[in-house]
Amino acid sequence: MREAFKVRFQPSGHQFEVASGKAVLEAALEQDYKIPHACDNGVCHVCSAVLHRGELENDPLVNVTRKGAAQVLLCRARPTSDCEFELNALWGPKELETNKLAMQVKSIESLSADIFRVTLLAPAGRLPEFFAGQYLKLLIPGLDSAFFSIANAPGGREIELHIQVHPDQQSAVTILSYLRDNPVVKVMLPLGQCHLSSVPDTDVVLVAAGTGFAQMKSLAEYLLNNGFSGNITLYWGVRQREEMYLRKWMEEWAAQTVQLTFVPVSADNQDNEWPGHHAELVREVLARGHTWDNSLIFVSGSPTMVYTALDALTPVGLPTQHFFSDVLEYAPR
Repeated sequence: MREAFKVRFQPSGHQFEVASGKAVLEAALEQDYKIPHACDNGVCHVCSAVLHRGELENDPLVNVTRKGAAQVLLCRARPTSDCEFELNALWGPKELETNKLAMQVKSIESLSADIFRVTLLAPAGRLPEFFAGQYLKLLIPGLDSAFFSIANAPGGREIELHIQVHPDQQSAVTILSYLRDNPVVKVMLPLGQCHLSSVPDTDVVLVAAGTGFAQMKSLAEYLLNNGFSGNITLYWGVRQREEMYLRKWMEEWAAQTVQLTFVPVSADNQDNEWPGHHAELVREVLARGHTWDNSLIFVSGSPTMVYTALDALTPVGLPTQHFFSDVLEYAPR
């Protein structure tokens, strides 16, 4: 008799092994897969799926009918052969379900002339689920584009956002006005593939331009809160020194943390359209002499800045699979 059987799920393509005599749901949870369930004993029918191929142990509670279709309960389904199921609600070990959540606007704090820290609070008993480095969308009537990096590590009820508001950017003005006028805002989260779902055993390099610092702050907090043993170097590039809205706080954090090195890079150029600060930021990263085959690098900024960094770092030994940025997802070249 075989000791384990392979189970495959459509349409996601996820597959894993289930030990002989063990239920599919139990095996899935042990391997960090997420399947909606409630009672775990065949009563609630929440974990039902369609069995397309394979055989199961005889169990009077395994077969059910839902929405007019024959299905099986994964909490009772014990494979006796390799199986294939159909189940839409399945997430892998490094995946989280995207949800809508109503959050209280707890505070709005001015950090500089045009940067505001917005703190949102989830309802009691509803921790917002996200990985460090991910972002969310504010669901504001009339606006399709209200995406912001989450600036804190996961694990609590609060979410921190850094929102830049120029008077001539009407969408940003609308967002800030809405948050000031409404005690509750709906959000959609988590979003984005540039994140950490576990602590790596390499060094980590974080590179941010402008408010891209928010994403890097989340990653650094997560690493330092979860036993990371490597080194973190955070580069923050801006055109003008005063744009570095949390510089003093960042310098104090680095001074108190042996593993954390902070490298501020300011061009002191008054032209907001001047792209030269990208090259200065990348030159600073190159000058530090990182061991690129033992480092992960996360980059947050404009597509021009991100691809400038990628093109400069790959020739000096950075494996492309060690380079992470949301730009690679939303603005591929």
